[in-house]
Amino acid sequence: MPAGSSVLAGRYGNTASRRRFNRWVLIGLAVFIALVMVAWAIWGSGLGSKAQSLQFTDTANNPIDASHITVSFAVDAPAHTAVACAVEAQNVDFTVVGYDVVHLPPSSQTHRVVTKSLITYERAVSGSLDKCWLS
Repeated sequence: MPAGSSVLAGRYGNTASRRRFNRWVLIGLAVFIALVMVAWAIWGSGLGSKAQSLQFTDTANNPIDASHITVSFAVDAPAHTAVACAVEAQNVDFTVVGYDVVHLPPSSQTHRVVTKSLITYERAVSGSLDKCWLS
């Protein structure tokens, strides 16, 4: 090592203590990024949220006439929680010809079966539950 190299290293900040400090800063930054990613993954998965316990399925549909259809569906939701569900009717071309949102008030029951009558602007051949959400 040349005689002036330690003087130059000190002048330009390339000493052993500076390299050690830089290493700890990088390790701290990596740990911080890892913690943020783990927290984001837990938050994104909805861990512990009520939405995980919301389940719904359509059970039946019955075309009544050219402008009415009934759609039956079951909803499993946490007790004392309001739920809203979107119900739709479709024609032979799978075009939505009727749509409504059903609001279920909070109830002590966790399993509810609902039948909704939809008014359509064209003959519907099927009706289905589009989606449900906590409201």
